[in-house]
Amino acid sequence: MDFDAVADELYALRPEEFTAARSSAVAAARTAGDRELAERIGALRKPSLAAWASNLLVRSRPGDVEPLLRLGEGLRQAHHSLDRTQLRELSRQQHALIRALSAQARQLAVEAGHPIGEGVQREVENTLHAVLADPEAAEAWASGRLAKPLSAAVGFPAAATSAVAESTVPGGARTQGRPSAATAPSRPDRKAGEQQR
Repeated sequence: MDFDAVADELYALRPEEFTAARSSAVAAARTAGDRELAERIGALRKPSLAAWASNLLVRSRPGDVEPLLRLGEGLRQAHHSLDRTQLRELSRQQHALIRALSAQARQLAVEAGHPIGEGVQREVENTLHAVLADPEAAEAWASGRLAKPLSAAVGFPAAATSAVAESTVPGGARTQGRPSAATAPSRPDRKAGEQQR
């Protein structure tokens, strides 16, 4: 059994199917005599509805992942260099892309038989903003293994251009008070102890 393959399979499931499938995978790892793998799998958290919709978007629309990641790099660069012209242009792109991706996530959820409400859609949008603000959040989102929605540091990257003059630099994305990297174990070397149950 491979941890990454199991994690990918679990986070591709509907939220209500996650727990039983995780238990089954833990049992299979124990039967195979791999106690460490069983513990790592057991530490994977069931995704919230917003996290599931975000993961669904990544998995169903892989071609839309790279444009958002590139836009995030451009926005962060523009903030660091205080390039107002570039920031204005990238901000326009940001709003259009996030609206489009959020609508896609909502439609995909409907097609998967799990409609999401306005509140959950806002959490999806916040996750997309966090992806733009923080490279770690971007990595977590692109893994398709979010357990909780992400939230961006206040004022970035949707800050008004006037805020750029104050040299506001993002402090990084957080997930409900937790670091984004702890939300989605995207690398095989991540220890089970670093993940919440």
